Amino acid sequence: MRPSAHTSQAWLWPVLAALIALPTSPALAGGFEVQQSAYFQGMSFAGAAAGGLSLASISWNPAASAFAGWGLSSESSYAGVFPEANLTVLNPDVQLPPPGADKVDVGRNSLVAASFYALRASARTVLGLSITAPFGLVTKPDDVNWAGKYEAVTSKIFTINATPSISYEVVPGLSLGIGVQFQYFDLLELRAATPAGGSNIDGDNIGTGVVAGVNFSPNPGTSLGLGFRSSIDHNLRGNFRLRFNPDTAKLVGLRVFETPAEAEIDLPDKLTFSFRQSVSPRARLLGTVDWANWSRLGVVPIRLGGPFPPLEAGEPVANIVFNWRDGWMFALGGEFDWSPRLTLRTGVSYEISPVDGPTTRLVQVPDSNHTWVSGGLTYRLGENSSLDFAYSHGFFEDDAPFERLPAAVQLQNVPPLIGEANVSADIVSVGWRWRWGGAPPAPEALK
Repeated sequence: MRPSAHTSQAWLWPVLAALIALPTSPALAGGFEVQQSAYFQGMSFAGAAAGGLSLASISWNPAASAFAGWGLSSESSYAGVFPEANLTVLNPDVQLPPPGADKVDVGRNSLVAASFYALRASARTVLGLSITAPFGLVTKPDDVNWAGKYEAVTSKIFTINATPSISYEVVPGLSLGIGVQFQYFDLLELRAATPAGGSNIDGDNIGTGVVAGVNFSPNPGTSLGLGFRSSIDHNLRGNFRLRFNPDTAKLVGLRVFETPAEAEIDLPDKLTFSFRQSVSPRARLLGTVDWANWSRLGVVPIRLGGPFPPLEAGEPVANIVFNWRDGWMFALGGEFDWSPRLTLRTGVSYEISPVDGPTTRLVQVPDSNHTWVSGGLTYRLGENSSLDFAYSHGFFEDDAPFERLPAAVQLQNVPPLIGEANVSADIVSVGWRWRWGGAPPAPEALK
């Protein structure tokens, strides 16, 4: 059936939603990575790279588009993230004056969106496109005058990644995929207090990378997927600003100082293995092992583009100390066809955080080893359309310690900020999958 003028433009809405999606709090995955799929979230991302009914699998493994039917297939997911990130400072009295609150919540509710598309070009070839926000961060204390204000006040990171890809079935059941990532990274705001006033750093950049994958289905009930996403190196260019407090402004005769600044951040590459196995005509078991090379993030200096006495151009005004290790995620889940229209699913995952101790736990990213417990369902509206729903709760380590120095190079001799973080999060997602047209071409007539 030919789509109407209305439905032929429907693909614009999920694309726009992905473009305007807010950055997320640090609670979706290890570090500040964001995972997006209402379908796979219902199983804590078990089976994410093994393909199947959900196009979101191409975000982990471009070869998974081989499962797409004829015609244009589309999928969009929208997730509401509701975190709590309570920080307790244990040594507020030794911090730089003026004193501030020793207990704050830095978590912020947010929205994340993603869209996926596949167009079958031939019996063996499928074109794919994913539009996601793979990394994000929003933290802001509910009391900006807290004891750790010299370490962090507001932090906002936003990314959007567009990855066109292609899969090709080499032999029946074996498909290879490859694609190119185009990623925009925007450090919207990195704000902290100083004795002289409030500082802020921003910057953005567009970087590129590759994706590759393989999918093997030895029989209709088994699928094995392996996907790789390369690192993307972003050379951020923006500005450093220092808004002097009234007393300092009178002393220096200046209200705001501003100069160009730049920083280089090397985001991790990823390797994901997943499986999907039918255990009965109505039930399937799924699993995932995911590795992220977060150890690429060591110390990120933010260098000045102009002088800021006593610092010269090219010298770092701040150092963001990560020194993270690699992250791992292990997930197991299942789904059951309750009826021809309704499928139920559940899953659990355990993530080994790239944050491995007090000195690597940023107050902006108070991550720790954590467990996700999830449930979800799919309701089929018709032959070519279905809705996905998912809910997840994240259990993080209790009283995870942090010990941090301010990022500003001129504040490295002050006492460290020592405290504990208690984080939890709830995620509610909805997704819409649909397909237009798509009858396979008739075989050629026998001659």
